[in-house]
Amino acid sequence: MKQVFKHLLIVLQNQADDEQVLARAINLARQHHSKLTLFCSWYKKRQLADINEQAEHYRQQLLQQISQAGIPVAIADISIDWQQPAQRAIDQLLQQHDISLIIKQQQAKRSILSWLVPDVEHYLINSCDLPVWLVKQRTASSELSILACLDVDGSAQQQYQLNDAILSIGEQLVQQDSKQLHILNCYQTDDYSMSLPYDSNHGFAPLPDVQQQHNDKLTPYIAEHQLTAETVHLSEGLPDDEIPKAVQNYHCQLAIIGNSHPHNFSSVLFGDTAHYLSRHTPCDVLIVKQLA
Repeated sequence: MKQVFKHLLIVLQNQADDEQVLARAINLARQHHSKLTLFCSWYKKRQLADINEQAEHYRQQLLQQISQAGIPVAIADISIDWQQPAQRAIDQLLQQHDISLIIKQQQAKRSILSWLVPDVEHYLINSCDLPVWLVKQRTASSELSILACLDVDGSAQQQYQLNDAILSIGEQLVQQDSKQLHILNCYQTDDYSMSLPYDSNHGFAPLPDVQQQHNDKLTPYIAEHQLTAETVHLSEGLPDDEIPKAVQNYHCQLAIIGNSHPHNFSSVLFGDTAHYLSRHTPCDVLIVKQLA
């Protein structure tokens, strides 16, 4: 996996809450010596007669905001694009620059139409291969407590690589802070009563210890990343329910989750768990994608 904080693409909306996204990006750039590329789509304003002048004024405003932070930041590009839809413009930027992470303010509640015609946020979560950091309101603190969410169901190498990437990103972030990295894995105790083998001498076979199975699968990660027992949490239940609870229990400002099958039909249409959690987790969410 490339250095995830090497070059940040900040997707802006020319709104007041852009300051929050910029603050997050500038702080990351300071900590990780990142380059920044700023992008804002003005495709809906493309009919304005003085759009060139307005775009240049907005560009100067962005430069001023960054300079006021008092931190030297390398700006690779500021793209204010009104000639093509946002998704196409972002694709073009990704081809032109070695972007490693996309940062965006989470948009307001989505309309029914956005399920039929995927919007930029849906595209970033489900079609873009890069990690996406969605900034929530009132969470732009410079100090981060982090929850890294692992999925150990199955034994595919790609799933292991995704979990390893999630942990590596979490470790990079907490190295810059004194905050703790918490690890969460969710499991479900299935109902085996209809499928348990029955032996006339010994009766039904015992139920498998699902919690222990998950604990065993976490062992390689614990050893490789030198995780301590008090920071690794097993939680019975669905990730949709348990991750938001864990964020509150451990006072986390960022949850790192994986999207291991973004191109499946159901994921493309509905966004799956990654999209649900991006919406319902009460903190910033960083979505890491399955490696190709």
